[in-house]
Amino acid sequence: MEIMTLEEIQEKIGPLAKKLCEAQGIELVELNVKGRPNDVNIQILADKPSGGITIGECVILNKSLVAAIEQEGFLPREIFSLEVSSPGIDRAPLTDQ
Repeated sequence: MEIMTLEEIQEKIGPLAKKLCEAQGIELVELNVKGRPNDVNIQILADKPSGGITIGECVILNKSLVAAIEQEGFLPREIFSLEVSSPGIDRAPLTDQ
């Protein structure tokens, strides 16, 4: 498998993340891809247009995106980590409801 640059990885993940967010009624606020091509950290900030995203919704989005990346086959699971979180208190609170 050819090693992709971080920019190429972000270009591949962006549409997947946006599609999955939209399907769950979630807004993709920000996508960051950091690290090295063989040790990638993907950070997603997500929120709901109505305000507030739950921890459970973050978990579901995380699992859905990992599965989509694995299905696409462009990034082996052992070389990336994925974090999904709220953009923070300035935007909307993260809840456990």
